[in-house]
Amino acid sequence: MKHLNKIFFYLFLFLLIPTSNYAQNNSRSKTIKQNKSDEKIKLLEGQIAAWQKDLNVPNVGLGIIQDGKLIHAKVYGQDSTGSLKPVNTLFNVASVTKVIFSTLVLKLIDNGDWQLDEPLYHYYTDPDIASDSLSKKLTTRHILSQQSGFSNWRWMNASGKLQFEFAPGTKFNYSGEGMEYLKKAIEHKFHKSLVQLSDSILFKPFGMIDTKHEWNGKQDLKRFSRWYDANGKEYTKSNYASEPSAADDLITTVTDLSKFGIETLNGLHISKQLFNEIIKGQAKINQNLTQGLGWRLIKDLPNHEYAMEHGGNDAGVAAIIVLLPKSKRGLIVLTNGDNGQIICNNIVRSFWPEGTEIIHKALKSTPLNDIPKVFNISDDILKTYTGKYMRPDGEEVNIYKKDKNLILKTIGLPTFNLFPQTQEIFFLWDFDPKIIFTKNEKGIVDTLLIKDGDNILKCTKMDK
Repeated sequence: MKHLNKIFFYLFLFLLIPTSNYAQNNSRSKTIKQNKSDEKIKLLEGQIAAWQKDLNVPNVGLGIIQDGKLIHAKVYGQDSTGSLKPVNTLFNVASVTKVIFSTLVLKLIDNGDWQLDEPLYHYYTDPDIASDSLSKKLTTRHILSQQSGFSNWRWMNASGKLQFEFAPGTKFNYSGEGMEYLKKAIEHKFHKSLVQLSDSILFKPFGMIDTKHEWNGKQDLKRFSRWYDANGKEYTKSNYASEPSAADDLITTVTDLSKFGIETLNGLHISKQLFNEIIKGQAKINQNLTQGLGWRLIKDLPNHEYAMEHGGNDAGVAAIIVLLPKSKRGLIVLTNGDNGQIICNNIVRSFWPEGTEIIHKALKSTPLNDIPKVFNISDDILKTYTGKYMRPDGEEVNIYKKDKNLILKTIGLPTFNLFPQTQEIFFLWDFDPKIIFTKNEKGIVDTLLIKDGDNILKCTKMDK
């Protein structure tokens, strides 16, 4: 019996030794990994400071998720007194709102309270399309996959009314109107507001204590990150209040949005079958990008990885959230300047090895190494395009010449260099939209078209 005990004792030691070594090696590996992350973050912080100065972006919120955990959350910048901005600084995140709302809808579906493929006319029909038979076909899947058939906003239509541009479910076209339509249908069924539903189903369970669809513009105003144009001039507003929207204007913090990112990486506590619908390509945007439910999907990244991504831009607002589900990583960047999108993109490019590919695929439909040819145009022709144009929403688009290039400047977007593709068509180096100048019957330039897929923003020249 003693002999057997001795055998078991030595067997225990034999098993314990490699386990102990493994624990030590694993701990050492984690330490090395953490040290590398700390070094990368320190380097990135220096870059952020330089970008803020060069691009006139006062505040940058950064959340970094690694191995499914938040390893870094900080806001870079100062308030009016010179104090550092707190980590719970409030940001408007523009269209990032859409993935938050989409998640609320998916939670309702998972609970059995809502159906992905049920026609929405059972609960709501917009008066503008009540007589259109296509309204009977519109479903939640169509809207969350950006196949509603609507333009981005109804004010972009010549009539100013909501209308179908194509049959729901037949192709991709980004639309904020679709999200608002779905919001109204849900509110009609449950007799509860978006605010009530999000607070109870999403924000409180996820611990998102500073996130709100509706804000009076006064509560915690000192914490709010005010908005700045591309030159660093503040957009002065007497009222920062935001109306409840499913498509825009969510107020949140970098910590709260990081919590949301972690919950998403962990499956959102919904069925695997439903989560797979989120990350399945529901519609093709272009050869680099597909649309899931709420999220844009970037496939074929190194190490069989894929990305879930969404950004947002408004006047003085630029934000991005990118998640890498297989490796449980995430980046959340919130900014308060028109040039903030450049910083968002730079951070993703700089921090992740696959960051350059992610940003390229998120913004361009061409291959990564496809360098477009620049068409040669005389200065005299370039000068005919300069001047002020009026957007359909009443905002100005300024086109001016600098050296040999045309520059486009408008509220809510970075200042863009325009590169000629033909004599009338110009492209942006890092973005897909084309800029097209057209002439009237007298041969005078009178219109600027901003074409992004099937969305065309027509801007009329003010100083012909």
